[in-house]
Amino acid sequence: MDLLHSKRGWFILMMSAGFMLTAGRSRAQDLSYSGSLQFSTGSYFFDESTASFSFSNGFGIAGENLSVSFSVPFIVQNSPWISYGGAGYIPTGGPEHKVVRDSSGRGPGPGGNGGKDGDGSGGGGGKHIMNATGSDIGYQAESGTDVVLPDTSSYTQSSFGDPTLYANLKLYSSLSGATAIRLNSALKFPLADPSSGFGTGEWDYGIGVSASRSISSYYFMANIMKWWFGDLPDLELQNPLTYSFGIGRSLGGGSWLINGTFTGYTEVIDTYDPPRNLNLGIGYFASQHVSLNSTLSWGLSESSSDFSMGLGWNIRF
Repeated sequence: MDLLHSKRGWFILMMSAGFMLTAGRSRAQDLSYSGSLQFSTGSYFFDESTASFSFSNGFGIAGENLSVSFSVPFIVQNSPWISYGGAGYIPTGGPEHKVVRDSSGRGPGPGGNGGKDGDGSGGGGGKHIMNATGSDIGYQAESGTDVVLPDTSSYTQSSFGDPTLYANLKLYSSLSGATAIRLNSALKFPLADPSSGFGTGEWDYGIGVSASRSISSYYFMANIMKWWFGDLPDLELQNPLTYSFGIGRSLGGGSWLINGTFTGYTEVIDTYDPPRNLNLGIGYFASQHVSLNSTLSWGLSESSSDFSMGLGWNIRF
């Protein structure tokens, strides 16, 4: 779906532009620089593992009720099978995304719905896997076997990923500040090369709501967001909901913060379990202007990386 020909797309663009103009006019505003390093590894639903490293940099402006930020990742991967989308990494198959479509049973080719047994001929207990050029590169049994893609043992590529614009607006805050509800939006610009796994080549955008509540030294949070993902030429991506729930606790007089969260998607690629993760985070407020954070994450589904770890920082000017 082309964002520029979508009513929802125009709405997101106009809302983001309005957020930026409003933030720029805010009387009380903070400028900030944020960065992060993240390493992820996993086989997802493929037969070989992919290791991804990203180094993101961004700037933001925050007012009393509104904040807008912009981030650009630099990505290094040892395969092109994992694409960087607006909500994180998605195992699309990159340039071989047609194989993923056919393996899901949704495609017209081998492995699709062309026969009674899913092999295109009405017989047999599995399916041959074809790449984008039509060459037979493997075989997949009907149940539980990973998608086979070309060997990438000598593959390593690096490039900038798609930049993403974020905005959130405070809808409600209690007098004590213990409870808050925010409207969140995000817009990913399709500038990265999709053939190398650094992007999908399409616009992604989303809008959602988050809520937080603090009680003594504990805080609770929940977030839900509706995403519209652009499709690859031969692979349709669903428009999922992403969600997260977490609990945290401050320590050391508020200088330290530990938290645990569960994050997930509704279905993104037909017949494959969507990404789900369990995350553990630690934050440290070095001063009023500098904060650090680290995250460990474990995948709970076949569409998630097996393990990831990250380090981030934020500096307010």
